[in-house]
Amino acid sequence: MTRIKPLRRDRNHHGIQVVVGTCCFLALVLPGWGQTSACAQLAAQHFAATSLTSVRSVPAGPWAASGRGPRRGPAPLLPAFCRVVGVVAPHVGFELWMPQQGWNGRLLSLGSGGFGGTINDGQLAAMMMKGYAVTANDTGHTGQSYDWMHDPGERRAWGHSATHDVTGPAKAIVRAFYAQAPAYSYFDGCSTGGAQAMEEAEFYPSDYDGIVAGSPGMNYSGLMMSFLWGLKAATDHEALSPQKLHLLHQAVMDHCDAADGVKDGLLENPLACDFHPEQLLCTSTDTSSCLTAAEVQTAELIYQGPRNPRTGAQIYPGFTPGSEAAGESSGGRSFGGWGLIQGPLARQYAIPLLKNMVFGQDWDWKSFDFDSGYARVESAVHADIDATNPDLRAFQAHGGKLIMTQGWGDQFNAQTYPVEYHDEVVSLFAASEGEPEAVHTVNGFFRLFMVPGMGHCGGGVGPSEMDALGAVRAWVETKQAPDRLVAEKVSLPGGGAATPISRPMCPYPEIARWTGKGSTNEADNFVCAMPGGAGQHR
Repeated sequence: MTRIKPLRRDRNHHGIQVVVGTCCFLALVLPGWGQTSACAQLAAQHFAATSLTSVRSVPAGPWAASGRGPRRGPAPLLPAFCRVVGVVAPHVGFELWMPQQGWNGRLLSLGSGGFGGTINDGQLAAMMMKGYAVTANDTGHTGQSYDWMHDPGERRAWGHSATHDVTGPAKAIVRAFYAQAPAYSYFDGCSTGGAQAMEEAEFYPSDYDGIVAGSPGMNYSGLMMSFLWGLKAATDHEALSPQKLHLLHQAVMDHCDAADGVKDGLLENPLACDFHPEQLLCTSTDTSSCLTAAEVQTAELIYQGPRNPRTGAQIYPGFTPGSEAAGESSGGRSFGGWGLIQGPLARQYAIPLLKNMVFGQDWDWKSFDFDSGYARVESAVHADIDATNPDLRAFQAHGGKLIMTQGWGDQFNAQTYPVEYHDEVVSLFAASEGEPEAVHTVNGFFRLFMVPGMGHCGGGVGPSEMDALGAVRAWVETKQAPDRLVAEKVSLPGGGAATPISRPMCPYPEIARWTGKGSTNEADNFVCAMPGGAGQHR
């Protein structure tokens, strides 16, 4: 056993006693001691507008995440780390986990989901195991009640500023702990986290070097209109049952699937699909193989999306062909798809938000008018909860890189809003430099990847496991622009042996095309090309 010598106190030439060499000696004989000591010292330090409520060194060992939902597999074995819990004034709670050894020199901030109110320690654990100093916040409130929606400050924190509020203190704490600033800072979020990503890119462009915005709920007020529109369509006409959704989906696939050269249950370019639901209209009595007139009307309204009844203006996009039923379970029941947009999303999100932020508790959603009502919503909450500003010039000037991903099978978000936003960004740059040059400029810092068959933030019938964070890191740090993202999935057709599937995800507006050679289950046998037979691009 190593014997630790007593502290030696020397006097400098001013006669003041100083401790010589102790920390360095202990760091040599006790691996990790230096960082453990640095963690303890954080509690005594001051960080602007920040109160640290807990600072402790967590020894290496298994971590049982406190997040809701079933745990898959054994608890992960985490390295020793410094766990910081705090509040940034006036009310944004956060956690910051810093590995005591093996830090990769980077700060990673993670997005939230839904109405926030919690911190997902399972995600923190997963990303810290990859070497990041990683942080997440509660979006400015805790718990799942709606009381925070009545407080303008807490509402704005959730919809606009919480991530930015935490970013500066997190960087300062990392610098204090490691005695060096992070070399790079990244943000990765999906859904509400994707909206937070876009708030950062649009309004706080110097916070992060690279940003991943997945399935972004960035136009939250418009998204609430979409949820309400779907509920009204199903209520005013006739809801489509899981069986009818599967019928509709299969008809779309039969009509459009092979257009991309591969009949595989995926639409590479749903915008080119010209299917119309009245093709399934029952000619006599209702059967399982046709749609009633009321069901056709519901389908048409969901494809159409919310519109102003007076002007006809599109408020938010509709759902695209191929998103009707995301898949089929072993029991033959549909899952995903339009089941949520016909009511559950409105009841879980739109109605609570509109009652608590805009109209009051006595409001009846059935009386909502998509003309004057939407104008009132925009006036009340747009500035606080939307991230729809296409002016990304400051983010570009900062040198930032942005990857946005969106599933064509998303069961929450209308799939084409990211496409519309991307086009608006190009148009903004084109106003000063012309269309071809603007496309090149935007492609140099912002790329959108539309993912066939992917649901909300992953899942769905198509390959959807991809490393967008790794791609944006390579783009930032080595200038390696992502010409494709490879998505993977393990399929179990008919309950048989697992079949690995990989496909390239192409930067919009390109789509993946099979070369005609090799297996369609392998990404290497596809190229990214412009739609409509315009020729191979990459």
